[in-house]
Amino acid sequence: MTDDPSGDTRPDEPHQDELRRKIDALVTRLPASLVYSLLSEIEGMDSEPADRVQLVRQYVIEYLNRQRTNRARRLFTNLFEAFLIDDDVLYHAGVAIPGMLQRVDVGALWEAMSRDAFPLLAVEAQEMLDEMARGDVIDRVLRSPVAMVMKERMRVAAVRHLDTVLTNKKAVDELLAGLSRNRPRRTRLMSGFLEKTPTIDIGTLRLMHLILTNAEGAVKPVADRLEDFPASCADEAEANRMADRLLDATDQLRDRCGDDLANLLPLSVVTTKRNYAVAALYIRQSGVDPGRGDAVTAALTGHFIGVTRALTAALSVVLKLNDRVPGSAIRPSAKEKARLEALMQRLDQLVHAATSAGLMEDRRSEPAFRNAWTQAAKIIGSRVTTVALERSAQAAAARRQPVIDHADIVWLNRLLWRWQAMSREFGFETYDLVKWRETLLEELRANVEKAMKFEETDPLDERMEHLLRVNALAGVFGQRVSGWIPTFSQNMTRLLSHRLERGGTLGTDEQAIIDDLVATARTEVGKSRYWKSNELMDLIELSDRTRQVG
Repeated sequence: MTDDPSGDTRPDEPHQDELRRKIDALVTRLPASLVYSLLSEIEGMDSEPADRVQLVRQYVIEYLNRQRTNRARRLFTNLFEAFLIDDDVLYHAGVAIPGMLQRVDVGALWEAMSRDAFPLLAVEAQEMLDEMARGDVIDRVLRSPVAMVMKERMRVAAVRHLDTVLTNKKAVDELLAGLSRNRPRRTRLMSGFLEKTPTIDIGTLRLMHLILTNAEGAVKPVADRLEDFPASCADEAEANRMADRLLDATDQLRDRCGDDLANLLPLSVVTTKRNYAVAALYIRQSGVDPGRGDAVTAALTGHFIGVTRALTAALSVVLKLNDRVPGSAIRPSAKEKARLEALMQRLDQLVHAATSAGLMEDRRSEPAFRNAWTQAAKIIGSRVTTVALERSAQAAAARRQPVIDHADIVWLNRLLWRWQAMSREFGFETYDLVKWRETLLEELRANVEKAMKFEETDPLDERMEHLLRVNALAGVFGQRVSGWIPTFSQNMTRLLSHRLERGGTLGTDEQAIIDDLVATARTEVGKSRYWKSNELMDLIELSDRTRQVG
């Protein structure tokens, strides 16, 4: 600490470096929302030495701002913020999706506008925001009056430029080509499952122009009303209430803002909120004709196509379907599993939405859904099930110890059977997965029979562990291995007696298997009044004693 006659008590250089390291280490562990709370607390520390408080505050500000260097671009893209999404899944659709405004596409628009519409203003804005960000967090800076003026100047210049571009087909084509070139570069960072991004269509450019033109006017009530709609509904009653509200709000906006901006509300409920249930009820209740190019119907259809294609693309990459070595383990990461499960959940919502909206009842809208599902079913019902069957067979045959990917195999089987359940519900069930299940269960049954053949010297605990692994595979389909073990098997009574005599708490699955077999033994013993198997009677008595002790 440095003391001088003027009363300056600021920490000296070494202490400043140490303080910065401490602040960085602390702030790194906190979620962004808590960091802002921390900053507010620091700013209210009146009892602390003022210079030290200011230094801590400055270090927190620098930490928050150091990852946000493209400040002028962020100021410009804030004009679209209420409608922006980061959803690489929709690029898989390969078709234009009405109402879709991807953040990467608006970032590409910024690059074009800052080069062609307001190059000097872009430099001026960046320099001004950099200077302001030295003393405050960038979120506050972007809301300041000075920044608001700068944003309005950008908006006016961009609108003026796009007004000119949209009157010239060649200029439009050049701008769309430039914006589209940005997509592959950006989406490579977002997704490893996307082979090719579609080009930006004229509809997306017109939507950007519409929002820019009305950003300080009619867009605001649309954005405000969008906040009234949640991303999901608790039940059908709430979905119906939200759909009624959406119909009323859209009608009111149509009278106030015109058709284009009014339609942005239900489109944003589909794409920004992803509340498919409400959007489906809106489509049904609004009485639109799916065959006449309704934008909301097209958006919902685009989401469905995008999600089904994204699912098969992700499975192809995760399971290495195109370059897989037969017999090799599957090793999906936790992140890859989470992505696939999220896609399945989203697809389930879309299946219900398509049905609820009545789109499967119309011969003009139904083929798009059927074609997307059929293409996905071909990959899943043949190539993915082949991998699952091969790995399940190896896992079931692993007598001594589990295969390295046993848990992943169970996970994959569960994912496939969930797909089958959705296919059945959607009316697109095929024989492929039914046959796969039958073949797999037969393979498991054969391995249970092998597992129950063991010698006197075989370790019994190891045999039960093998059975439990097979049981985990069978459990995906609601089957237990106890149904495949004959009641009069001497090895069965020997194995169960050993496990019960061992003492201790049994796992849930093992207890269920033992309960099944003991119940079957009771039934067999009860069939004869004069002759009873001593082995089965001993097993039943042992089970009863174990339960009483427990």
